[in-house]
Amino acid sequence: MYPLIISLVALLLIVMIGYNIIQQYKQKVETERRISVAKQHAVISEVDELLLFATKIPFTKILLLILKNRIRNALFIMVNMSPHTASYKEHFADTEAQIKQIKDNYVPPSENSFQFPTNDKEAVTLVKATKKIRAVLRSEHAKGKINTNIFVSENRHLEIIQLKINLETSIKRIIQAKSMKEYSTAKQMIDKLLKILDSIPDKDNELLQKHQLLVNHQNDVSSHLSDNRSTSNDNNHEKNRLLKENAKQKDIEMLFGDKQKW
Repeated sequence: MYPLIISLVALLLIVMIGYNIIQQYKQKVETERRISVAKQHAVISEVDELLLFATKIPFTKILLLILKNRIRNALFIMVNMSPHTASYKEHFADTEAQIKQIKDNYVPPSENSFQFPTNDKEAVTLVKATKKIRAVLRSEHAKGKINTNIFVSENRHLEIIQLKINLETSIKRIIQAKSMKEYSTAKQMIDKLLKILDSIPDKDNELLQKHQLLVNHQNDVSSHLSDNRSTSNDNNHEKNRLLKENAKQKDIEMLFGDKQKW
């Protein structure tokens, strides 16, 4: 009798241990599923935010497809992780339809349609968005989603846009500095921008025009700096202005990005 009871107790313990192991495994799988779905949600949210800039930055057809396919791939994972969630399937179907629409009908805006930022805050926002899009391109390239030629071309396209934003904003600051007779500050910015432009072998017409404009400003500023009529008071005033301008310049410094690549 006792051996039977002991055997039943042992069997019950084994069943309970097995049940606990199965439950722990299910919990682990569910936790991993939730983490994976949350990660894909984050990817989709990030790309959706970047797509909002399509009205401000001229997206090529290829770039738009890269971003939409990134959303599609995230949704594909979510559908496989949660096959019974109807909203994921609907979102996936809608995204595939959008991709087809882009392939068939999308006409990218011309480069001339690009509207430059009207103030420093907007310029910083656009530069941040451009950097994030370039980070997405690097990620997709590293995963083998896009080939090297496409990556290089699209990354360069965004890099030039980033530079043009920097140029437009900085030239406005140069003009402002000149109007306030802050010629040393203006010269500092001009020299920095010309150094960047001189390192670019594939300048388009717009960049060539900006280059010439900066040379004209440089000549004008140099003329003022070499004017013997400048008094010591003017020099002290200029030094104070330079310190103040350098402080204001910190929030726009990011516009230069990685100037070694330009």
